[in-house]
Amino acid sequence: MSSLRQRVPFQTAGDDEDDRGVVLDDVEQDELVSDLRERSVQTTARAILVLDAVLALSALLQIVYLLSPSKASPLLALVPASAPASAAPDADPPLPTAFALLALALHANLALHLHRAHFSSSPALTPLSYPLCYALAAVAPTLALFLARAWQATVWAAVPALVVGLVHSVHSTLQEGDEALAELESLKYRAPGP
Repeated sequence: MSSLRQRVPFQTAGDDEDDRGVVLDDVEQDELVSDLRERSVQTTARAILVLDAVLALSALLQIVYLLSPSKASPLLALVPASAPASAAPDADPPLPTAFALLALALHANLALHLHRAHFSSSPALTPLSYPLCYALAAVAPTLALFLARAWQATVWAAVPALVVGLVHSVHSTLQEGDEALAELESLKYRAPGP
């Protein structure tokens, strides 16, 4: 048994300093938490600004599509169908006007999710839950798949579902950050000096 070597993990010069616990006094804890909260507020503001831009751009595309006389998928302008027009599947999404209006309603609902603090005084403006938003946004692409529409029409019909997914994932990440800060604040300890 004495012939076995004890395994020693690799350590850098900075590892020794990290091993000993750092004790912060009350003021240092408050400064650390307030610094982290300030960074979180800045990050949240930037993320909401980017999500607002995505929502505005997507809503603008839906409005332009709604007002266009041709109800063919706008993706056909970027990626035309490769098959001849007679053999190609239908390029129009199913029920284009209804699903464009539904997409605009979903965009407004997502804006309510992002800016809930501004509308919290009005109980009539309670946003729909994210699972319901996913379900409503999935109707159009599912119908386009079942009706064997062109892939451009199916992708265009799926854009609201992609926007819901993006907003939901970023919004839930921001909420997790706020919860982590609240938990960090609850872990404060008293470290009286000598």
